[in-house]
Amino acid sequence: MTKRERAAALVFLLIATPAHAQSGLSAFAAELASTILYSIVGIVMAVIGFKVVDWLTPGDLAEEVTHKENRALAVLAGSMMVGVCIIIASVLIS
Repeated sequence: MTKRERAAALVFLLIATPAHAQSGLSAFAAELASTILYSIVGIVMAVIGFKVVDWLTPGDLAEEVTHKENRALAVLAGSMMVGVCIIIASVLIS
């Protein structure tokens, strides 16, 4: 078993074990592992959301915002990212 497989098995065991069956440090480790996992999922989904917004807008959104300093597109991209992140957070919490 490789290190990656052992780490994945440990994370699975920490997440799959009910919180009431754990004590002290192991409960903290389980919550920490699930927080890190959900954070990674949320960040990946937010990046995908940004790429979709970039795909839907004409031109290169990142170039328009960084090099041409288009503030209107920056506000559009920012508000779309906030909306996507709110949706992602509500899905991950429930």
